[in-house]
Amino acid sequence: MRTSLTFSFPKVQPGSVIEFKYTQLNESVADFPDWDFQHSIPTRYSELSASFASGLSYNILEQVHHPYMVSNGSTKAIAYIPSLNAEPFMTSVKDNADRIEFQLVGIRTEEVTLHLSDTWKKFGLEQDEYDHFGGQFNKSLKGEDVILNKAKKILNQDEKIATIFAEVKNAMKWDGSNANYSSDGVSDAWNRKIGNSTEINLILYHLLFKAGVKVYPMLVSTRGNGKVNSRFPNGAQFNKAVAYIPGDNGMYILDATGKYNLYNETPDDLLGGKGFYFSREDDKFELVNIKNVAPIRQMVSVNAEIKADGKMSGTAHIISYSYHRVSALTKYKTDGDKKYADYLTNNDNNVKIASLKLENMEVDTLPLVQSIAFNQDLTGSDGNYIYFNTNLFTGMHTNPFLSENRSTDIDFGYCNKLATNGIYKIPAGYKIDVLPESLAISMPDKGITFKRVVAQEEGTIMIRYLADFTRPAYFKTSYPELRAFFKKMYEMLNEQIVLKKG
Repeated sequence: MRTSLTFSFPKVQPGSVIEFKYTQLNESVADFPDWDFQHSIPTRYSELSASFASGLSYNILEQVHHPYMVSNGSTKAIAYIPSLNAEPFMTSVKDNADRIEFQLVGIRTEEVTLHLSDTWKKFGLEQDEYDHFGGQFNKSLKGEDVILNKAKKILNQDEKIATIFAEVKNAMKWDGSNANYSSDGVSDAWNRKIGNSTEINLILYHLLFKAGVKVYPMLVSTRGNGKVNSRFPNGAQFNKAVAYIPGDNGMYILDATGKYNLYNETPDDLLGGKGFYFSREDDKFELVNIKNVAPIRQMVSVNAEIKADGKMSGTAHIISYSYHRVSALTKYKTDGDKKYADYLTNNDNNVKIASLKLENMEVDTLPLVQSIAFNQDLTGSDGNYIYFNTNLFTGMHTNPFLSENRSTDIDFGYCNKLATNGIYKIPAGYKIDVLPESLAISMPDKGITFKRVVAQEEGTIMIRYLADFTRPAYFKTSYPELRAFFKKMYEMLNEQIVLKKG
């Protein structure tokens, strides 16, 4: 249970310096509060003086990027701490802020000495015995025999996994909460057809296990919750459970809370983190790195005709795989036709979508195909010149790295391959006055490359963009080079073509 206390500071105005102290009492010795030096506003001075009762032992994790002003035994202090705000493609604030964490690992009294979960195996054994987690593994589900009998007739392992995953994903509604335990029990959640993330995925684990699939429960931390520190065997680091299936050709991490998640694709909000899976029977208690090394593809093709009156009409097709598919479907279903059309056009009032059709929405194994008919008024055209931009429906319209400085590392999450092919027919009586040149750029380490290929033939302009992200993350020390690369890439994407009459 979490509670909050709200209070006001009378006469506080912009520019005021706020100083306050508070005392926090916790009933449990295991719940020693972490200390955050850094926040979303600058801090003049922050000091922690921590002392523990005799016989209590804690692991202490210091995640501090700024120098201590005071570092004297149990007292730590930092002065003039800058604010930390969300930046594009950063991980959680928790991963980046100056802070200290505490974990109880031992209790010693005259009568007894206890060593708590100071290893991952001890932690896993505790979770296995915990009623609201391990105690839910073998709970029967009403009507499960129908699902299991159907699944056991399927000989192909992938098809069996996909079938059970679809059953749970379609039957259950996620209540929107992430938790690393079951609140009401999986049987009750199954009966009500609604549950938290762990309840839904323990139902999935249970059915897969009963169907003969070699599956394990896995605790994970989402991107927003922060990365798992392998030195801290602590359940507080995790905020949900998933079903984990290891294999010779890669692993499956299944999360049935997302209606558009894929059974054979690790959810992108888990990438770059760690997951803990365990089995008392197999004597497995392991942390694994969660990643996806395969490039995630999206292809855009545009075929358009430019008219002498300064208008363009044409069609576009967007083929989205994996996370691009999940993202597009989620946005379309959440926002509806109108808002989604605005998103596709980057809210450009000069581009009008006449029709939009989405194919393969219900078939997880196929890419999402979006077919678009559009019209565009080409602003700036004056009867003698026509100006137009070929950066259409790419999703790459706004440079995310405009800030001169960067406080956090950059994490794209996964490797990405984006390709756009455009064919533009120019009107009779016009000739090409300005045409961008073919050009290729890359990061110094070749981790990101961008290529523009331009050609013309018999009144037609052909242009191709290819962005290839083969490195999913960069340290903040590489930000100057990354910022310069993105600046040039967006200039290349948005460079206009000019047609001249005559």
